[in-house]
Amino acid sequence: MITVFNAVLIILITWLTYMYFDLREKVTPAQDRYLQLIDGVASIIDCLEGYDKPHSQEIARLADQIGTASGLNAEQLQSLRAAAMLHDIGELLLPRNLLKSEKKIAGDDLELLRTHTLLGELHLRTQIAGLDEVPSLIRWHHERWDGLGYPDNLKGEEIPVAARIISMADSISAMNAKRAYRSRQFAKSEDIVAEVKRLSGLQFDPQLVKIWLEIGSPVETKQK
Repeated sequence: MITVFNAVLIILITWLTYMYFDLREKVTPAQDRYLQLIDGVASIIDCLEGYDKPHSQEIARLADQIGTASGLNAEQLQSLRAAAMLHDIGELLLPRNLLKSEKKIAGDDLELLRTHTLLGELHLRTQIAGLDEVPSLIRWHHERWDGLGYPDNLKGEEIPVAARIISMADSISAMNAKRAYRSRQFAKSEDIVAEVKRLSGLQFDPQLVKIWLEIGSPVETKQK
């Protein structure tokens, strides 16, 4: 059930997102201002989700590094950054006790949590016109290279490259993040690198894994 507090936050975040894309259409010098605006929105999402580090900002940085090395143009990188920072906005539409629970999420609760990709896409698409591909990237940021992701079971290059980048950056960040219902998977960067290599061609696009390794396997670790 969505509380009044959640509803106010959703309205605020929607307005801030609208301001971001409104500024984007104006003068170039406003770039720093609207990037800071979206960064602020992402920090609100991270706080409410219960991450022990700035998850959305981190995946936006990782996604930007991978996207730049992949040859994405300026417009594509801008959409990539925005979608990365807003990727979990749909979780604000879920019951707060779901994300704050210390129990492992499974069964019906897991299926409910997985709807956040659809909720995020729908909310942005219906509330703000002219978002181009950002809502779609949010919808597909949990798809997998092998087709076993969600919500649409897209496979390989059926998944837009920006969504593949966000998916990998999100997973890399999550491997070293702690939440109320889940402990930290890895504490050392070398363990994260080994896991990403293991999942190359399964969860992740192998070409993107190769690019990530070539640029130094960037990941920010947080010690226990």
